[in-house]
Amino acid sequence: MTEQEIRALLNKLLKDVFRKVLRLQEKEVSRATGSHISRTEMHMLEAIGDSPKATLTGVAEELGITKATASVSASRLEKKKYIEKVKSAKDKRLNILKLTEKGEYCCAKHRQFHETMIERLLRDFKISEYPEVLASFQRLADFFAEFETNKK
Repeated sequence: MTEQEIRALLNKLLKDVFRKVLRLQEKEVSRATGSHISRTEMHMLEAIGDSPKATLTGVAEELGITKATASVSASRLEKKKYIEKVKSAKDKRLNILKLTEKGEYCCAKHRQFHETMIERLLRDFKISEYPEVLASFQRLADFFAEFETNKK
C-alpha cells in the first residue's frame, strides 16, 4: 500500500468512526428519552451532572465551547426541562446549573449507551486476549490530546 493510499484510508476510517459514534450516540439518547437532544446539549448535561456547582463558564471551559454556545444550549435545555438555573447562595449574580429529573434520566441513558459500547468492544475485540488493541486506542487518545494542545 502506498503512503497516499494509507493517508486516504486513515482519513476515511477516522471520519467514518467519529461520525458513526456521534450519530449513534445522538440517535440512541434521543430514542431513549423521546426527544431530540443535540450532541452539544447532551455533553452539557453530562458536564452539569458531573459537577455539583456547574456554571455556564465552567461548562463552556470543560467542553471547549464558547460561553455564548453554552448559554444557547443551556437555554434550550432549560426550555426542554432538562436543567434548571438556581441562584448561588454565595453570589446571587451567579447561576448554578442543575439537572432536573428528566436531565438525570437523559444522563443515565447516555451512560448506558457508553456502557453498551464498552461491553460490545470488550466482546467483539476480545481486548483481554489482544492487549495491543487497548494500547492502540490509548496511543490514538494520546495523539488527539497532543494534537489539541498543539493547536491552541
